[in-house]
Amino acid sequence: MDHDEWEQKVFKNKHECINDWLLRKESTGSVGSRRTLNEYSRTAARFFHEFFPDLHPEDVTVGDIEEYVMDLNDRGVSQNTKRRYIESLSAFYSYAIKRPRFESITGNPAAVVLEEVPKQKRPRPETATWENGKQIIWNIPDPRDKTIAIVMAKTGARVREVLTLEQKDLMLDEGFVRFRNRKGGRETKNPIDDETIEALQRLAVIEGTDSRYVFTGIHGSRIKRERVRREIQRAAVRTGVVESMDERRWHHKFTSHYYRTIFTSEMRNNEFPDHFTRYLRGDGDQEVMDLYTRIPEEKVRKRYLDVIKPLNV
Repeated sequence: MDHDEWEQKVFKNKHECINDWLLRKESTGSVGSRRTLNEYSRTAARFFHEFFPDLHPEDVTVGDIEEYVMDLNDRGVSQNTKRRYIESLSAFYSYAIKRPRFESITGNPAAVVLEEVPKQKRPRPETATWENGKQIIWNIPDPRDKTIAIVMAKTGARVREVLTLEQKDLMLDEGFVRFRNRKGGRETKNPIDDETIEALQRLAVIEGTDSRYVFTGIHGSRIKRERVRREIQRAAVRTGVVESMDERRWHHKFTSHYYRTIFTSEMRNNEFPDHFTRYLRGDGDQEVMDLYTRIPEEKVRKRYLDVIKPLNV
C-alpha cells in the first residue's frame, strides 16, 4: 500500500460505536475528505487501542483526555496537531450524544479540554518541578498511594502502567521493574534506585497480600486510576502547590501525569541519552527499542542512577 492508498484507508476500531460514527461520516459526506476520515479513524485507534486499551468510550473522563494531551506534549507534538487529535475525539462525542442509541454516552469530555488548549504551544506547567513532586509525595498519607507516586516519579510510567504491575514484574534484586502493558503493547525494563526498591519492599511487608498485582485494594482488586489522581491532587493542596481541588488553570494544576513530565525533563536536562529516555517512557519506536537493547542494561542503570534525584522518603 503506497502513501496515497494508506491515507484513503479507514481503520476499524474495536468499539462498534466508533465504527458506526466513521461509517455515518463517510456515507453522509460530512467529514469533508477521505483523508480527514483516515485521520479520525487513526486518532480513535491510537486513543482506544494504544493509550487506553481497557477504556470504553462511555467511561472516558476529562482527566483521561488531559492525560492524553500531557503525553502528546511530552512527546513534543505540535500544538496544532494536539488540537486536531482532540477535535477528532470531540467530533465523535458530539455525534454520539445526539443519538439516542448511544444513551450511555452523556457528555463530551474532549470538548472540555479542547477549550483549554490554545493554538499556541503551551510551555511546561509551572508546577511540574521535582521539588513540588517530592513534597507532594511526602504529603500522601497512605503507604500504597505514596509508593505508586514514587514509582511514577522514578520511572516516568503512566498511572495505568503502574497500576497493572504484577509481582513477577518486580526484579528488585537486579534493580529493575518490568512494564509489560505499555502503550501499543510495548514492554520495557526500567532501572530503579535503592529508594524505590525500599519503598516497594516496605509496602509488601505492610500489605502482606498474596495478590498477583503489586498495588491492590482492600479486597484484592486493582486500584482505580481516579483514586490515584484524586489522592495526588489532595496532597498537592495540602502541600500548597495547588490552591484547591477545583483548580482549572493549566499552569497552576498538578495532576498525576505531571510526574511523567517531570521525569522526562530531569532526564533530558541532565543529558541522559534521548533514545534511553524515550525507551524508558515507553513511547520509542522500534528503531529506538532495537538501539536500546544493544546497550548493556547495567550501563543504562548506571547512567540512570547518576541522573535520578532522591525523594528522601
